[in-house]
Amino acid sequence: MSVPEPARHGHATVDLTGSWTTGSVGEPAAPRIVASPQCNYSPSEWIIEQSGDSVHTWIFPDSHDQGIATPPAPRIAADGWVSGVDVVIGPPSARYVLRYDSTTGHLRGTLNGAPFWAVRFEIVRPEGCIPPP
Repeated sequence: MSVPEPARHGHATVDLTGSWTTGSVGEPAAPRIVASPQCNYSPSEWIIEQSGDSVHTWIFPDSHDQGIATPPAPRIAADGWVSGVDVVIGPPSARYVLRYDSTTGHLRGTLNGAPFWAVRFEIVRPEGCIPPP
C-alpha cells in the first residue's frame, strides 16, 4: 500500500499527544486499547508529544524487569509534523505517512511504504507489585 506523502495544507486539527500501540495487520476496531500487564512486564508503546503542528515521537520496546542490572533498551526518537489530519514523521529511513481517522480515533497509513496503524493505548498497572530486588 503506497500512500503519497501529503503536502502541508494548514494547521493541525487533532491532538495526537499520548501513548499508542501499533501494528501492520489485524487493526483492532476499538478506539483505545487497555493493557493490564503482569508486574514485571512493560509492553512496547509509541509515545507522541505534539506541540502545535510539530510532533516528537519515541518508541519504547517491551521489557521485563528481572532484578538484574541491564542497560536500558534503546528508545527510538523521531520528529515530524501534522497538517489537518495528515501526519508525516521521521527521516526517509523510517518514514511514517499517516492520516488520523476521526471516526475510529486511529492513525492509519504506511511505515516505509508498508501498512501501518496506531491505536491509543493505556497501560493499567496491577496494584501491590513488589519491585525486583
